[in-house]
Amino acid sequence: MIIGIILLIIVIIFLILYLFFFKEYSEVMANYATLIKVVETRDLILLRILPEIKNKKKRESISELIGKRMDAKNKGNNEFILCDVNINKNLKPIYDEINKIDNPIVKSEFKRIINLEKKLKIIRREYSNSAQKFNEKLVKHPKSFIKFWHMKPLDTYEFL
Repeated sequence: MIIGIILLIIVIIFLILYLFFFKEYSEVMANYATLIKVVETRDLILLRILPEIKNKKKRESISELIGKRMDAKNKGNNEFILCDVNINKNLKPIYDEINKIDNPIVKSEFKRIINLEKKLKIIRREYSNSAQKFNEKLVKHPKSFIKFWHMKPLDTYEFL
């Protein structure tokens, strides 16, 4: 009986901690994981299409940006977002080049990229919303978060 009460108290404490402190963070991390998967899929398709692009400078540029983005994934959310934003700023001319290629396989892959870009737009918005909620929680309870878990505010796509 006493062990049951102790276990119940422990479960309640963890539930309270989750609801007050980790719910927003777990939502951010779930959105971040989805974002990484979709961005990596888009980048892999781009790397497959890259040899078809005639402009060597554009090929090298996007390849380098994708490499930096892959490295940034291991450095955390903020670095990843900065690299993702940087790649997106440089994709328009690449997409224009790909669209000019008269190859049915490339056209098909390009359609997949466009669909992934539409999904990414939604995922980025969801990530930003959850990161903003997390950041607000940090502002409300700065000592509890920063002191014990060394958590810092996260960048969102709206602020970049």
